[in-house]
Amino acid sequence: MNPDRGEEVTYGVVVLELKDVAPRVLEDRPNLYVGVSARPADDLAAGLSEGRFKPAWARHQVVAARQDLTVQGMFNHQLAKEHRDDLIRALRSKGFRVNRIGRAYRTYVINLHNPGLKDPGRGYVYVGQTSKTPEQRLREHLTGAVSNKGHNLASRKVKKYGVDLNHKLMTRRVYLTQRQALKAERRLADRLREQGFVVEGGK
Repeated sequence: MNPDRGEEVTYGVVVLELKDVAPRVLEDRPNLYVGVSARPADDLAAGLSEGRFKPAWARHQVVAARQDLTVQGMFNHQLAKEHRDDLIRALRSKGFRVNRIGRAYRTYVINLHNPGLKDPGRGYVYVGQTSKTPEQRLREHLTGAVSNKGHNLASRKVKKYGVDLNHKLMTRRVYLTQRQALKAERRLADRLREQGFVVEGGK
């Protein structure tokens, strides 16, 4: 619609695939920009590629317009924003990082060493889950990190006995919700206990 002619402006929900402006949540799910625009997706993509239009963080980062992922149709501004918000939630639930925001969870295993433990079995380990990298969680445990709200982020066992990550016992699987990750953490801990490891965490 042309606002200069007194016609109502309508808006579409635009989805653009971006270069990896932030780490991918899942390896096969690219970064996306999802927004509301009165411009066609291809025009917005071209303008951002040329360093024009907003958001500024997406300039020069566009790979292609993704019409296959968007909501088809033109709407008033409020309805377009509602469709955009619903689509963002749906795409994030599928493992896309949208507008630089996305989260994935992983399980991890840390080797522990306690000289006073008489029988460590096949190994003494700690099992956890995190939305951060396993390396970040290891550092938090070993340094006794505290959150901005004053919550302890470290396991006392790992802070005292932690050595390093046990990559051989870890999997590359990614979970999109913490609930899934907590279940996977318990399964992994139970499996390691059955295999003869002495396990902390995973309960």
